[in-house]
Amino acid sequence: MMEWLAREHTPQLSFLDPRWPSLEAWKAAARPVLRDRLGYHPAARPIGADLIRREERDGFSVEVVHIHATEAYSIPARVLVPANRPGPHPAVLALHCHSGRYTWGHEKVLSHPDEPAYLTEFRQGTYGRPWAEALVRRGYLVIAIDAFYFGERRLRLEDLDPARVFTEVREAFATARSAPPQTPAWFTATNRVCSFYEHHTAKTIAATGATWPGVHAWDDMRAVDYLCSRPEVDRARLGCVGLSGGGFRTALTIASDPRIKAACVTGWMTEFAHQLRNHIRHTWMVFVPGLYRSLDLPDAAGLHAPGALLVQQCRRDTLYPLAGMQGAVDKLAGIYAKAGLPERFRGTFYDEPHCFKPHMQEEAFDWLDRWL
Repeated sequence: MMEWLAREHTPQLSFLDPRWPSLEAWKAAARPVLRDRLGYHPAARPIGADLIRREERDGFSVEVVHIHATEAYSIPARVLVPANRPGPHPAVLALHCHSGRYTWGHEKVLSHPDEPAYLTEFRQGTYGRPWAEALVRRGYLVIAIDAFYFGERRLRLEDLDPARVFTEVREAFATARSAPPQTPAWFTATNRVCSFYEHHTAKTIAATGATWPGVHAWDDMRAVDYLCSRPEVDRARLGCVGLSGGGFRTALTIASDPRIKAACVTGWMTEFAHQLRNHIRHTWMVFVPGLYRSLDLPDAAGLHAPGALLVQQCRRDTLYPLAGMQGAVDKLAGIYAKAGLPERFRGTFYDEPHCFKPHMQEEAFDWLDRWL
């Protein structure tokens, strides 16, 4: 049955369909469908943020802020501001990955002097460096939020009733509650419990009529709202970059928000039919029910046009097959070519596993320099 469903997967709103001669007409029809499928449209508080503290670093400052979002929550974020550079600055959303490490959000892309060694080791293996810092040193103002369910917004184990914790994670729950915070034992046990409860959280979100990607996309666009409210930001020069789950978030954010003018999606761009046949084991955070009857992921990312889009694929990535990666790049190249903008799209393949290493970052940053 799954093979049949994969074969039957033909998005009805692809710009490559001959019935769409105009990019703007297609976007006018397709973007409302995307927003409807994302299913998360809460009433927003007036834009603003609470400044928690400011830290001075070598060449930049870090502002810890809580962005006003809804009546239910604020969005914790780190804002990196270049030092000794006149504004207004181009600004970039630095979107962290999933990686199964729920205890960290912005920490994946931004270092801290007192961070544990295993966080440094993870970042070194996945990114090679705290790349948000490399970006701010190039003159960009950078914002890194904690996505829902990560970092400061992770599942709070102290809020769980010990008597109702599922048997499958009861031992991990006990370890997480007894181990000293931020130790390896606490880290491993906490992530184990968060991973198990991700499925139940996804069910709860779906039961409300929303989607997890919708929550993430709305929060990321709220971060754009906040950037646009800051006087030192050049609102005409906004970018977005992310790896893996952060790459998926980038794709949906640029599809939804035309204020972003240049982007890089790394390690998450595939055709859904290939994913469905082979690799449907991913986090619930990357599935938008009902979307793929209308738009495949590269179709949705194409809504970013005429914004500039770089897609970086890792040939040794095991999250989905190479054929799906190549098909997505080919489709996006076709979308941009049909729009008369072939120079504004680039698809690059690296002989790497799932990662966003410094040489890949340099290509992404050069791309931002070119288009912002």
